[in-house]
This record gives sequence, C-alpha cells and structure tokens, in this order.
Amino acid sequence: MRVGYARVSSKSQADTDALNQQKDRLIKAGAEQILSDVQSGREDSRKSYKKLLKLVKDGIVTEVITTRLDRLGRNTIEIHRAIEIFRKYGVKYTNLDMPLDGSGSAMEWFTVQNVAALAELESRSISDRVKHGLDYYRQNLKYFSTPPFGYAKDENSRLIPHPVNWDIAKQICEKLRSQSKTSISRWLSDEHGIKMYPTSFRRYIINPCLRGHTVYKIDGKEEIHYNTHIPLLTEAEYQELLQTTALKVRRDKSKERLHFLAGLFRCGECGAAMSKTGSYNGKNVLRFQCAKYKKFGLKSCTNKKTLAASIVRRLTIQQLINYAEEITQEIENQTVAQSEVDVETLELQRQIEGLRKLGNNPAILNAIYELQKQIKNREHYRDMCRETMKEDRKLLYAFRQADFLETLSDEELRSICLRFIESVKYSGGKELNFSMRALV
Repeated sequence: MRVGYARVSSKSQADTDALNQQKDRLIKAGAEQILSDVQSGREDSRKSYKKLLKLVKDGIVTEVITTRLDRLGRNTIEIHRAIEIFRKYGVKYTNLDMPLDGSGSAMEWFTVQNVAALAELESRSISDRVKHGLDYYRQNLKYFSTPPFGYAKDENSRLIPHPVNWDIAKQICEKLRSQSKTSISRWLSDEHGIKMYPTSFRRYIINPCLRGHTVYKIDGKEEIHYNTHIPLLTEAEYQELLQTTALKVRRDKSKERLHFLAGLFRCGECGAAMSKTGSYNGKNVLRFQCAKYKKFGLKSCTNKKTLAASIVRRLTIQQLINYAEEITQEIENQTVAQSEVDVETLELQRQIEGLRKLGNNPAILNAIYELQKQIKNREHYRDMCRETMKEDRKLLYAFRQADFLETLSDEELRSICLRFIESVKYSGGKELNFSMRALV
C-alpha cells in the first residue's frame, strides 16, 4: 500500500489550507491512504507519524510519499532514522520536491544530511525568534494571550479595564459572595448573553491578573510581576472569594441558603460537616447536627448532639470579640516591626551594585534583572501585608464596639467568619472549639 504523510506545525497553518494542499499533492502522486499530523516536527509524540512507522514495520506499506523531506521531522537524527527504517523494511521513499534515488549511496546520505540540517536550523531559528519575542513581552510587561474577562489590551498590549465587561466582572465577584455559581451563570447568559459555566468561576477567581499582576510561564514555572495594571480584586477580597468558591455547589433548593459558618463548621468526633436541621421560618428551631450521624455502617458517627443556630451565632460573635481584644495589640507590634528596614532587600541591592561594576555582559545583566525581580516581589509582599493588616485592624476595632456584630446579617457575618476563622468544631454540650486564622 502506498501511504502519504503530511504535516503542518500549527492549527493556524491547517486552517489556511496548507495541510489540504499537501494532501492533494500526495493523492495526485498515487497515495492510497493519507496520514497527517498538526504538530511540530521536533516532537516525538506525533500519533500519525508513529502509526506510519508501525505500518512500515508490519510490512503493510510498500511506499511512503511526502511533499518535502522536513515533513518527516525537524531533527537530523530523526529524519535519518526514518529513512533507515524505510530501507530496512524494503519500503520505497518518495520525496516530491527533491527526489532521492533510494540507493543509500554516500551522495544520497550527504543530500539528506544537508537538507535535514537546514530543516533543523530553521526549526531552531523559529524557536529562538519565539523565545526572543516572549522575552521582549516579559521584560516590557506586555500581555500576549487573551485577556481575562473584564480586561482588554491597550496599544502597548498592557491590560486595562474593558469598557463594558469591567462592571459585569465586578458584579460577578459581588454575586459570588452570596449566590450559587449556577444562578450567576444563568444571570450572565440571560442578562448579558455571556456564557460562563459554573465550574469555571473558581479558575477565573484564582487568576493573578484579577489582582493586578501579570503572569508568564517559563519552562513550566510561573513568573509573576506584581502591580502591573488596575486590579479587579484586592488581596482581601480574593482571599474571601477563595473560601467562598471552594464550597461545593448545593443542588438541594431547600439548602441553598448558606449559613454563616458554611464550610467551617465540623463535627468534633468525625470531622464531617455540621448540617442544618429544622427551618428558618417554621415551628422547629434551626439546629446543627453532624451530617454523618444518621448514616449507617462505617460511615456513621456517634455524635448525635444538636445545637441551636442562635447559640452557635452567639458563641461565634463572642469568640470574634475576644479575638479582636487579644490580637489588636499584636497587630500594632507587627506594624512597627514591618516598618523597619528590610535587611534582605538591602543585601539584594548590594549584590546588584556589585554586579554592575563587572560590565554589561548579557549573563550579568540577566542576573541583575533576576535580583531586581526578587526585590519587587519582596516589596509587593510587604505592601500586601501592610494593606491586609490595615483592613484587619479596622474590622477588629469595629468588633469591639457594642452591637456591631449582632446587627450583621448572616451573609455579612459569613464573610467575617471566612476571613478570621479557620474552623469550628462541636462535640457536644454548649461549647464550640474555634481555630482562628493566623494574621499575615
């Protein structure tokens, strides 16, 4: 059987009929079956190419046809390997643009060697150009992929608020505090004609771009440049939404209303969630009980105790007040400590000064760039800590004011709990075991 093999490196090339043109030439050359890949010739994972070699080794193929030698690959060794396999199994190889005699002579080897080397050189040159282009974008903080929802790119490829979607993105973040992901997805579709699936909201929220940072992936690792554009979310808002979106989507309509300790309240015996029993408006008082108590077998829990939601709320508010009184002075002490000179930053600056005295060698300039990036990252972390402490201090002082927490709705109290409480456990009686979050 005569088999033609076609290949293009990218989907954009396939969309411009480059692949179809190759296939048409192969059919006219007598190919009975066409195998094709849309993948770089430097990659060994090409499925159709592997299938072609298997057919050759199985004795099914009598002739392999390509339009050019570099369709077999962009690596000199791989091209020679393929031709040797064809010769070993008695398969004729036809290259339409540069016919080979198939004799295996020194001249044919020399020809293949030169053409393959040129193909590899072209591939490496393209790779270098792409790398230099990405380095240029990275050093100038340009954004080279599709902007996240709510953002657009200006003439310098920097992220700016989208003239229309920015306000919608703000509404999404606000709705995520209290509404289900499914209802928000439906609202986006009905009101704005925008398709965003419920499962995509968490991925959207954790994108550092929403906090004003630009991210580049280099060799599988993330490189983050802080405060490069206007943020959609503050760090505190991000931390709150991170907790909110981590909760499972509730399918039971009767349980869709989240209580103020949702995701935090656990059984002290088995660690399962404390679920609601009773109702908000009925005759029964809303209470909490271990979700595994009524289950049978190994999954059951022996903790049958229940606790009224009103008592849970009162104990939670008292814990927040006590926490505020204990921690206020600690925040003041940490603020003073962080205002002192950062010794590590000074050391990095001294290293930069020393490197600058060594000249303008590219390796030295790159080392200076990396050290400057470390300094920026440390400065961003300190700024983030100061901003978070500032907001925390305001809230903690407010907790100490009479009736402040009592006047909050369940939704408002829940945002406070997610911010300051790590977990709450109940084993029985009228006592709760609180674990508070460590301050930055």
